[in-house]
Amino acid sequence: MEELLEKKVEAELAGEKTLGMDIMGALVKSATDEGRPNQKSPGQLESNQGKRGLTDENIIGNSFVMLLAGHETTANTIHFALMELAMNPGAQRNLQKEVRTIFGDSEPKTWDYADSVNKLLGGMVGAVMNEMLRLMPPVTNIPKSVSANQDQTIVVDGEKHTLPKGLYINFNVVGAHRNPKYWPSRGVSKVSGKSDDLDDFIPERWLREDAANHMEEDSEEEDFGGFTGKSSSAQLFRPPRGAFLPFSDGPRSCLGRRLAQVELIAVLAVIFQKYSIELAVDEWASDEEVAKMSVPEKLEVYAKASKKAREVIRTASSMITLKLNFGQTYIPARLVKKGEERFIRYIE
Repeated sequence: MEELLEKKVEAELAGEKTLGMDIMGALVKSATDEGRPNQKSPGQLESNQGKRGLTDENIIGNSFVMLLAGHETTANTIHFALMELAMNPGAQRNLQKEVRTIFGDSEPKTWDYADSVNKLLGGMVGAVMNEMLRLMPPVTNIPKSVSANQDQTIVVDGEKHTLPKGLYINFNVVGAHRNPKYWPSRGVSKVSGKSDDLDDFIPERWLREDAANHMEEDSEEEDFGGFTGKSSSAQLFRPPRGAFLPFSDGPRSCLGRRLAQVELIAVLAVIFQKYSIELAVDEWASDEEVAKMSVPEKLEVYAKASKKAREVIRTASSMITLKLNFGQTYIPARLVKKGEERFIRYIE
């Protein structure tokens, strides 16, 4: 981190225009009134007017926290998304179809952010990301507090409530994300047996054709689905404000939201352009045995792997972020080239 800071300071002194395009670069730029550090004191950044700006410790500390928080939460969401897609081949095929439509066989290094980001966020890729964030939000409880100076009044279902000054509360993110009052459902859950399917991974609930009757009016203030532009509601379901909180909400919501979204959709697009993911069944059958199986036999062994995977996922718990912490902390899976799948091509 110290070496990276030195490079950023050197870049700022050289007047490089791309400096503010990353977290540490933005902090280095913000360390001075004029956006240029005092060249005599790069180790203790000061403005050209002599007013003290951010110290090295400030910049390194904030950069570390932002990068660490973003990596773990994003990695956990990708982890769970891969497992859910392995257990839901229909959604996986729809995802692959969309990625193929957008990028064809072009190499990822040629993909253009400006041209592709809204296409990805506004369709099946964005729906998979949002559904995973809804079902298993990385942070399950979000702490908030009322100002220490005065009480705060909120309105819930038309009824006013007064929150006393200094009060600490937690947003129950998991509860909000599974409240049938705010989310479209297709019927009984296949996972929990509840009367709604909000315990199930169904990315299609975010797509307009499945959520048209639950659409909210356009909001210029909020960007629930990650899709930008006036047509965002036409692309993805938009839950009421407060019903979808993977990045918190309000002025203190997650600073790394867009970075996380782009990382998520980029990883999903790169993987599923050329690969599929299947659960590994080594616990029940060898590769040689699988090769000799009939389709019904493959479905039977894959059902066992899916059952085991769901049991493991249900052990997920929060230690800062939601992840698999105890017991069997992994689900065996394999990436296979598209067209060489052994199981998921047969599962609807």
